[in-house]
Amino acid sequence: MRRVHDLRDHYRRTLATAAALVALAGSACGSPVADTSGPTPSPITAATVRAAFEHSTMKSAHFRFSGTLIKKPGYYPVTGDGILQLVPRDALKMNFRVQTYTSAGVIKIQEVAIGGRLYIRTGSGGWSSKASSGSVTSLTSYVGEETLAGASVWHAQTASKGNIYDLWVRESDGYIVQLTYTSASGNLTMTFDSYNKSPVVAVP
Repeated sequence: MRRVHDLRDHYRRTLATAAALVALAGSACGSPVADTSGPTPSPITAATVRAAFEHSTMKSAHFRFSGTLIKKPGYYPVTGDGILQLVPRDALKMNFRVQTYTSAGVIKIQEVAIGGRLYIRTGSGGWSSKASSGSVTSLTSYVGEETLAGASVWHAQTASKGNIYDLWVRESDGYIVQLTYTSASGNLTMTFDSYNKSPVVAVP
């Protein structure tokens, strides 16, 4: 039973840093505004990828994710889905399922990062909250042009306190196609599948 509690505590610490993904999006864009001219910067830099995202009409997006929670000597698969919201305020909602390979089975955890706070609950238990410690500087480097889900995308990256964040933005409209988070304690890959259709994320 001690192992399960240790895993939950380790998971919560890792989860707090995942909230930095919404900080990355927020630092990259502010309030989206329409730009009918389309993003056509040249040459491409991290700043122009940020500009493409900033001038997109993306207000929210649903995503699915998978990854791994690392607590040596164990590696625990993580799956789930969530919402990245930019309007009416920056917010991130994630529903996690963590395979523990213990008698606890799959731990279900919900997380909401909004208004500078991180709200977490396990299973059907009550919500707890604390100040969100996740923070990221803006995009710092342009990696290159790639193809994801049949679309041309720009790949940009930033690093903060040993964590690496990668962002793929669709060239045609500036929408996010994929976000990844990598650190010594785990990794997540978020793949976006719908835009501007999600319910508004609010404080739990």
